[in-house]
Amino acid sequence: MKENERLLKMWKTETVEWIDVELTSFCNIACPGCLRQEKRKQVESILNKDMINFSDLQKWISKEKFPSLKLMNFCGSVDEPTTHPEMLKIVEYFLEFSEVNIASNGSTKTKDFWKRLGEYGVSVFFGLDGTDQKSLEKYRIGSNFKKVQENYRAFIKAGGNATWQFIVFDHNEHLLEEAKEISDKEGFKNFRTIFSHRKGSGEVEKQVVEEQEIFCKYGNQKRLFINHTGSLIPCCFLNSEALELHANKKPKTKFGTKYMELGNVLSNNLRYNTISEVLTGELFEYVVDSWSTNPVEKCWKTCKQKKRDIFVDQTIGVK
Repeated sequence: MKENERLLKMWKTETVEWIDVELTSFCNIACPGCLRQEKRKQVESILNKDMINFSDLQKWISKEKFPSLKLMNFCGSVDEPTTHPEMLKIVEYFLEFSEVNIASNGSTKTKDFWKRLGEYGVSVFFGLDGTDQKSLEKYRIGSNFKKVQENYRAFIKAGGNATWQFIVFDHNEHLLEEAKEISDKEGFKNFRTIFSHRKGSGEVEKQVVEEQEIFCKYGNQKRLFINHTGSLIPCCFLNSEALELHANKKPKTKFGTKYMELGNVLSNNLRYNTISEVLTGELFEYVVDSWSTNPVEKCWKTCKQKKRDIFVDQTIGVK
């Protein structure tokens, strides 16, 4: 079986194991490396305006439609998932047939909210790139270290599975071991170190070895991405471009040109199509077919040259 055919078979409702969802277009902080800040002029018109309704999620994703689903991951390009007013209902629903993970800056809501979230036993990755207010807010502008600390303590005490997530920058690299020590004392179960592919905010890079060919991370993980507009796309790496197109309808790449040619959101938005229709539609087929002829630029850069974040995961307490 050809690689392209194999990946298209992975992207079927009966085989998908992992779904990323960008729940909202709202966020409470201003990280310089985020799409919200890097391309604010291009995407400002769609920020802080929309979110996916719980009822839509129930309609789109169920055990019957995704019998192999193992993980719902709430982590988007422009959102803070916990700003969604129905977050607890959403978690409760998906726990009936899947594990749940949330990527959060932790500087939202109340201790009671985080306690209730912890009682569900879900996994949360807390974005903590510092060990105090001064070091944290150098990148996570607007985040409150004391509030994050109160929230993760309430979450952990209630039984939540917490991971301390630390992006390495020039300004905080010397704090990495201290952060690991604090996370151990505070009861975090895991520590994730991120070496970012982004440039301009002082991120520390790590050298990688290119793949011999495009090795699709999402396809091989049987994974999909849904953004806050309801658009289903092959991966998070294409989401920034999809959101720009949603905002200004000005294509700059092969993917963008095809996206607009197919009718913009009309071709892949779950408000107008079923998930099966999108997965078997022209957009997914075009992306995969491009790899053997004239690859979509983001696929080449991200899954051939591997210009993407590198994660180093460590279980706390295990040396």
